[in-house]
Amino acid sequence: MKNTFRYIAAAALCLAAVACYKEDPITSELGKPEYTVTDGSDSMTHYIYETWQKTGVFILTDYTSKDYVWNVSALSKNVLSKVDASVLPDAVSAVKTALFDVYSDSFKKQYFPMKVFLAESLTTSYASNVPAGYGRSYLVAAGLSSETLPMSAEAALAYKGKINAMLWGYFIYMNRLIDIPEGFFSPCADVYEASYERDTNKDAAGYINSIGFWRYDETNIVYAHMAPSRAKDVADFVEMITTHTKSEMDALMDGFPILYMKYNILLEAVKTACGIDLQAIGDAK
Repeated sequence: MKNTFRYIAAAALCLAAVACYKEDPITSELGKPEYTVTDGSDSMTHYIYETWQKTGVFILTDYTSKDYVWNVSALSKNVLSKVDASVLPDAVSAVKTALFDVYSDSFKKQYFPMKVFLAESLTTSYASNVPAGYGRSYLVAAGLSSETLPMSAEAALAYKGKINAMLWGYFIYMNRLIDIPEGFFSPCADVYEASYERDTNKDAAGYINSIGFWRYDETNIVYAHMAPSRAKDVADFVEMITTHTKSEMDALMDGFPILYMKYNILLEAVKTACGIDLQAIGDAK
């Protein structure tokens, strides 16, 4: 009984630490802050400082691999290259528009990761030149270089979709920060991460939509026609919703009842859990 009490107490302390991780300064073993955020006279530096002050989120432009390789319980295989100083203001502006301006400070304080790394390039275990990535405590906003910045309106919209997809699918959902009803997943329960290499229907127009997905998992390096994981399913829906208006979504889902059902379940779940209308983000494009 005494050991059981100790385990429960230890678990409670861990949960409390996670719940408060943005409220206290991050410190190293020597007691010095891991990150130092100072205000500045230029708008970029002031915005980074103000964001940290209001939300506890670090927008990191200067870092080393030790800042992102440790991934809570394992080592991340992500490899980041930093944004060139000459385009940093445009890079911060692009991520501000695509991600930070979309949500209130209270939402960012509760649902954003502790760290958002800005990178010129991101290589993961499955691909290179990835536009966005994640770890257990961070997101990566990549693809920020002199070749991509400043972004056109079309490119900025696509980037918003990728970043928000990563936030909801691979950070909020995978870390169980909100509950998504099983009804969203149950129509596809038997086909998640299944290979369709021998399926003669796989290339038919609308086939992947008819079984409840927006696209095959383009990140898979073995099979060209692999159904997405649950997290990628959530991410794909968010990417579509945040880059399309309601009328555009209705047109795309016409004739695909499973897509429509999952769309409605996800919108309601997100609105109920945290008051966010994902479709309003798409309507505001």
